[in-house]
Amino acid sequence: MDDRAFYELEDEPLAARQAEFLAALRRRLGDSLRPYCGELSEDTLLLVLDVDAPDVALVSVGLLVRGDELQGDRISIHHLNFPPAPTRDGFTVRGSPGELADRGGALFEYFASRPVVRHEWLHRGKVYATCYLFEDSGERLSQMYRSDWAPRGQETRLVAEGFVHGRGWIQTRGLGDPQRVVRVRGSQ
Repeated sequence: MDDRAFYELEDEPLAARQAEFLAALRRRLGDSLRPYCGELSEDTLLLVLDVDAPDVALVSVGLLVRGDELQGDRISIHHLNFPPAPTRDGFTVRGSPGELADRGGALFEYFASRPVVRHEWLHRGKVYATCYLFEDSGERLSQMYRSDWAPRGQETRLVAEGFVHGRGWIQTRGLGDPQRVVRVRGSQ
């Protein structure tokens, strides 16, 4: 499979540095990870790697190449934009296509290898709440709460205690320790 097909590019023209970067990144990653092109223009190339669990999007990581500059960081899963301020893992560097591919490949590999666990809360044999976390940092990535399966009165208590945000999204932080912890990806 050629680099265009590997990165899900059709017939879009690539600048020479973009093509060199893509080839170097593919050599660096091999077949272990499969980023895709999120945006391509004459001046920019955005590659995206989605780190998922079965049926759940957890985090997306982006590499934005502009000439001899590479920006790498987590990006919005829905809008593919970088955060206003870099995260602790974010960076902007300059270099040759090979140097940029090494740095970008390391970021993709780091996120893809981070261990993820799912905390589960049960009531009457049903999982009524889950929370996916990076096991190494405890960072919460995605959560779900089903009030129709939860213990009676729990949702009202959680709202009263402030474990809700947005349009009534119940936060699992208020549930205490989970009944089960399931490894989703990676090892610790």
